[in-house]
Amino acid sequence: MQRLARRGQRAGADRRWRHRTHRWPRGTRDTPVETIPVGPGKTSLAKGEIITSFFLPPRPRHSSDAYQRFTPRTEMDIAVVGVGVNLNLDDGGICTAARVALGAVAPTVLLVKEAADALIGTRLDDAALDRLAKAASAACRPIDDKRGTGEYRIKVAGVLAKRTAQQALERARKN
Repeated sequence: MQRLARRGQRAGADRRWRHRTHRWPRGTRDTPVETIPVGPGKTSLAKGEIITSFFLPPRPRHSSDAYQRFTPRTEMDIAVVGVGVNLNLDDGGICTAARVALGAVAPTVLLVKEAADALIGTRLDDAALDRLAKAASAACRPIDDKRGTGEYRIKVAGVLAKRTAQQALERARKN
């Protein structure tokens, strides 16, 4: 893997720019965040390996993140659906880069490229947000459990993706 942790370098939109450094008896290694979870309660970390740091590059102008989760009851600390959206806008308000992550709708967190692609090149208008919602819902592979049916969670994922993208957009416009 190309080392992306060089200090002072601005990461491009197509690079895996968030990673973790691991330390273990054989030394250290840098790994993209998305490769760590491999299944429910399982990670790609080797025995004795621990995460020692996170690298987050300097944030470009007009960029932001937002995370929202839907939890029906306050006594229940586990989300029905969680959505994270990262956006970069140019000076004209056009989305130049995006990442969309969904949680609690599959065995591991999903990075949904199709949902991010629905936003890139747009001003996040209603049509783009509708495409985002459809892509987010289509990516879901939930189970039925005490939090809700799979069908319900698929619907919530699309609605929550739109809301989260709108929140990230408002924040990015202020940065």
